[in-house]
Amino acid sequence: MSSPAHADQQALADLASATAVDTERRVGWLRLPAIALVAATRALPHDKISSTAFVVAVALALIYGAGALVRVYFRPVTPRFALVTTAADVVVITALTGLAGGAYSEARWGYALIPVIVAFRFQPVLCAGAGAASVVAFLAQALAESSGKAHAARLVALHAGYLIWLTAAATLLSFLLRHRTERVGELLAARQRLMAEALTAEERERRTLAESLHDETIQNLLSARQDLAEASEEASHPALDRADAAIRTTLAELREAIFRLHPSIREEVGLGEALRALGEQAARRGRFRLRVDVRDASPHPHERLLVAAAREFLANAAEHASAENVSLQLYEEGHELVLAVTDDGRGFDVRAARERLAAGHIGLASQRARIETVGGRLGIRSQPGRGTTAEIRLPA
Repeated sequence: MSSPAHADQQALADLASATAVDTERRVGWLRLPAIALVAATRALPHDKISSTAFVVAVALALIYGAGALVRVYFRPVTPRFALVTTAADVVVITALTGLAGGAYSEARWGYALIPVIVAFRFQPVLCAGAGAASVVAFLAQALAESSGKAHAARLVALHAGYLIWLTAAATLLSFLLRHRTERVGELLAARQRLMAEALTAEERERRTLAESLHDETIQNLLSARQDLAEASEEASHPALDRADAAIRTTLAELREAIFRLHPSIREEVGLGEALRALGEQAARRGRFRLRVDVRDASPHPHERLLVAAAREFLANAAEHASAENVSLQLYEEGHELVLAVTDDGRGFDVRAARERLAAGHIGLASQRARIETVGGRLGIRSQPGRGTTAEIRLPA
């Protein structure tokens, strides 16, 4: 079992990875209109604009922007990717600005877009570097074109000042966003650790109760049944037979309760077989037809949570739904592991969930809290008379 520190680090790493992917997608979508805005300056009059070269440059820039956006949807995002695309953004803006009229045209404001875009990456150092590169690129381009320009020095200084201020503001924003994300990650890790400890404590209590029932209660009943058998040999009586039948029934019910309580089934046979066993037991109790479709039973870090949720959903179907058919499915969809339990029973009004919670029906609310703690989602679809579907989606 991993240590709490390792679990915290893993939670932070998972959050950082998910944030990086989400961030690069948004940066990719911001990059395209930024290119379009710089390209739109061609509509302004300027003698130096080369129509053919500018059109080719805009086309290449859009291809680059579209390619970078597509890549982040289908390939892993790495720190190197962010660094390379940031450098490419500076080069693209510089080239478009030069072809759109130069550093003294309205296209120069394209440099201001770079630190703003990079700020969303939550990397203050990269943001500061991108802003500094933008300032240097603008100054180099402006100085190369300053010959014969009236008030050139004043304009260059003013615009460079704007870029420096914007870089500082974007870097500060990036730092604050990163700090807040790290804090959220720490809270998430702590919450996940508490939930894992709660599940472990619950399994420990279930195991203790199951073993106590097996080692004490069942053994006492077996002894009582043996005494009844000896008494029946000496003097048969209908009451003894009824008592023996009652003990047999109680023993069967206790063994079934022990099966539900003890977590060893998941530990010994794995997630898939544990779900099948739980389903078959619920089907016997609820007298419904069961269909089990387990397409992905590979080890998962939240198996205990999946088993506990399946137990809750199947118990609801057996005890409350009056269903004739129930299906249990486990499969992977995209980057999510999905557990779904569907029945054709009486259903209920999902909007009345608060009233059910107030009346003491805390099962679904408890499961939802556990699932959301580990970054998953619980969905309940139901209508009176049209059955119920309970679906869990966890990060695969």
